[in-house]
Amino acid sequence: MIEVERFVNSRFSSNTYVLSQPKCDNIWIVDPGDTENVFEWMKNHSKTNVTGILLTHAHFDHIYGVNDILAHFSQCKVYIANEYGQRALYDAKSNGSKYTEEGPITLPKDANICFYPEILELWPGVMLYTMYTPGHSDDSQCFYVDGNLFTGDTLIKDTRTVTKLKSGSVEKLNATIGNISFLQGKGMIICAGHGDIFLLDGYDLTKATKK
Repeated sequence: MIEVERFVNSRFSSNTYVLSQPKCDNIWIVDPGDTENVFEWMKNHSKTNVTGILLTHAHFDHIYGVNDILAHFSQCKVYIANEYGQRALYDAKSNGSKYTEEGPITLPKDANICFYPEILELWPGVMLYTMYTPGHSDDSQCFYVDGNLFTGDTLIKDTRTVTKLKSGSVEKLNATIGNISFLQGKGMIICAGHGDIFLLDGYDLTKATKK
């Protein structure tokens, strides 16, 4: 069993999640934002290493804490869906940070960036399963582990998914939401990129697509 801790960030109230196991000193971080609370949590829970960063996509409000994590844990792997997302990690215009008051955010060229496999072993015997989910963006990736489905901006509670940004697509989103619907009835907990955690079972998925 894994434990999931949610942190609400200062930029657009995006969510960062920490995945941990009680008897392990390493953690995984989903969509790093503000890092002070994460580092404080690690200290209080005797966690000494970040094995990897799991990105749902490369928009700046979901990546702006990555460099701070890498500064403390240089061997940490950064997972992104594909080359489109990888390019955005290196380009402030593509990830949107160029247009913010805080200024551009780009990853260093020597960052250990990896593309998601179909299955990623987080700890011995603990598997994370990935789903490529374009619609919000062409690098949107959902993944689930131990009954928790991390959806980024692909599925947010009671919210229509944004498709008007670069590489967004209503048609692709409709197909993606259709794929997610096959996970209903399995007791999945949705850990979205913004807003509250909620249950997938019984949720009206048309809220993500209807105008």
